[in-house]
Amino acid sequence: MANESANAVNALPSVNLLPYHAERRADKRKKVFMSLGGAAVVGAVVVFLGGMVIDHQTEEAQRINDVLTQKNAEMDKQIVEVNTLKKDIEDLLQRQQAVESLQNERNRPVQLLEELVRQVPEGVYLTSLKQDGDKFTIAGVAQSNERVSDLLRNLSSVPWLDRAELGESVATTMTNNLKEQRRLFNFTVRFQWKAEPATPAKPGAAGAGAGK
Repeated sequence: MANESANAVNALPSVNLLPYHAERRADKRKKVFMSLGGAAVVGAVVVFLGGMVIDHQTEEAQRINDVLTQKNAEMDKQIVEVNTLKKDIEDLLQRQQAVESLQNERNRPVQLLEELVRQVPEGVYLTSLKQDGDKFTIAGVAQSNERVSDLLRNLSSVPWLDRAELGESVATTMTNNLKEQRRLFNFTVRFQWKAEPATPAKPGAAGAGAGK
């Protein structure tokens, strides 16, 4: 029996499994390569789409930057125009103030003479008026020093006159038409025109002029 079993085994045909294993390995390599190829294609697509998105974002950012640059240039131009207009308005205001100052100076002698007529007390007679810029000197004759003091107080009360002070007061004897001798006082008084504070331009008016 043992011999028969051995003979039966020996009688079975032999099978070579090497080609089968080689084929399986080839299939596995093929699948790996296909997976790698697919991953590469997907990666390339992702990179391509990502590049397109980045390019779009870059173009959009550049467009916004160009718009901002243009707006900034327009604003710079408007600022230059506003500054120029502001300077022109300031120059006009200065010229207007200069004209007003000249007008006031031209009216000053008339105004001063009218004020002296009101402020000179009885018993005081003016004989001369001299001007040196904003400084004035008046000379006259008074019946007494008290009359001269009254004149000084009156001039000091005028709001646009300043620093009224006595220059000199000298007693003298004069003879009138009736040949009567009277004791009088020759005097001089100095004072000056009070400087008016500069009136600054109103910001609101300047802004309205610019639109200043």
